[in-house]
Amino acid sequence: MVGFVSDELLGTFVPILVYWVYSGIYVLLDRFEDYRLHTRAEEDTKNLVSKRTVVRGVLLQQAIQAVVATALFA
Repeated sequence: MVGFVSDELLGTFVPILVYWVYSGIYVLLDRFEDYRLHTRAEEDTKNLVSKRTVVRGVLLQQAIQAVVATALFA
C-alpha cells in the first residue's frame, strides 16, 4: 500500500514514470525490424533531431514540470 507517499508526490512523479515506461516499450519494439512501418533510412531522413537531444529536452521539461507542481502543491 502507498500510505507513506503523499498524493502530491504521486501526482507529480507517477506521470513521469508512466511516460518513461511507455517510451521504454517503444524502444524495445524498435528491435523488431520485420514489423517496422518505415525503414531506418526513412526514419533518419524524417527525424530532424537526434534521440539524445529529444531525451535531454524531455528531461528538462519534466524537471520544470516537477518543480512547478511541487511548488504549487506546497
